[in-house]
Amino acid sequence: MPYFVFKYQNNKFKSVDHIETFETYKEARVLLKNLRMEKSPNDPNAYKVVFAEDMLEAEMLILDKRDAPILREWEK
Repeated sequence: MPYFVFKYQNNKFKSVDHIETFETYKEARVLLKNLRMEKSPNDPNAYKVVFAEDMLEAEMLILDKRDAPILREWEK
């Protein structure tokens, strides 16, 4: 399955722009690090990598609202 690199915008309406697709995580990670350093050093969440079957699934995964993790007593 491929790795999709997206630019994520969390404005009033969430949106994503597909940047590139890679077959290996290592290649996707290198591009992601470069984009974060050059384009958004103050907002590291502006670019994301998603592992999915196809483009549609990747977009659904990245736009899906995830609940915050439950903190255990010892993690506080």
